[in-house]
Amino acid sequence: MTETASGSGDAGTVLAGLALLGPVLAPALLLLCAVGMVRARRDRPPHGDAGLLVRLSLMGLCVAYGAFSTGLMSGPTWMSAREYCGARGFPAVGISTRMFPVSVRCGPDGELVPSWVNPVLVGGLVLALAALGAAAVAAYRSRRNR
Repeated sequence: MTETASGSGDAGTVLAGLALLGPVLAPALLLLCAVGMVRARRDRPPHGDAGLLVRLSLMGLCVAYGAFSTGLMSGPTWMSAREYCGARGFPAVGISTRMFPVSVRCGPDGELVPSWVNPVLVGGLVLALAALGAAAVAAYRSRRNR
């Protein structure tokens, strides 16, 4: 995609809202999931591993959401890409933005998204999918053993 103003249109408004809430909402959700995991571990029923793994999957999603929103906030969410790159001291030539992997480039050398965002985003998604798959296997095994 070239030269975008992320604040335009319905999808851009929703993404901007999610990005603005992400740095506050993601840690709060992560803490809530962690408390839920501790409580579930303490009050664990005999076949409670599936519920614990689902909570772990939700924690992975919270981590991915926090990284994604940080990446979105690194780019132009409320002004045009040209103005944003100019304000950061990069040339307003060759501006490109991508949603996945999260990237905002101003010219050939002007990557604005921190380098840790995409690995954490992918790691959180992998953790979420792996934990969800393990939860499905645990639920299947507990039903089969009854």
